[in-house]
Amino acid sequence: MREAVQLTTLRRYAAQVCRSTWTMGLAVLMAVAVAGCGGSATPSGTTTTTAAPQTVTTLAASTATSTTSAASATTTLDPQAALQAEAVETVKTFYAAWNDALVTHDSRPLTALALPECESCALIAADIDTIARKKLRVVGGQITLSHVRADPGVDQGIPVQGELVRAAIQLIDASGKVTRSAEEDTAPGMLWILERRDGVLRIREINR
Repeated sequence: MREAVQLTTLRRYAAQVCRSTWTMGLAVLMAVAVAGCGGSATPSGTTTTTAAPQTVTTLAASTATSTTSAASATTTLDPQAALQAEAVETVKTFYAAWNDALVTHDSRPLTALALPECESCALIAADIDTIARKKLRVVGGQITLSHVRADPGVDQGIPVQGELVRAAIQLIDASGKVTRSAEEDTAPGMLWILERRDGVLRIREINR
């Protein structure tokens, strides 16, 4: 009964979020753009199995290594708390990869943290690739997260909520000309849905 109430509440919240979803053109980087409301924003599994306590691995801040890299510290938690902590850390690591990609122009760490059906994730990676191809320099654009928390969920789907601020951004070409710019942007009601596949928790949807 408790799980059914949680799933119903999440469905209602996701529906409200999707009604306010918006995207922008060339750079999703130029706005806190989101997509992915076409999929289910609820866990695809409706049963929760009881597992032995597990060890949650905190991903390192740098995402240059693969998503399977172990962090320096681990903490043994009950299965649900461990899953929620891992989900929050995955979202934080995705945006750390975003911030790194603004400098390195390497989208691979971003795609490694996202499932193929995450439309917003694919758009973000594509924008990084475009910036690299056009040899643009990015000034600003860093993402800052706050109040990030995971709700109860399962490996088949766990929701994470939080606030996101993207700093003012400029795209500058080789001649020094500013080709695109945007002011600071804030998204106070972000919702990420994560799912574990092949043993790795990744982002399945980004909604606002």
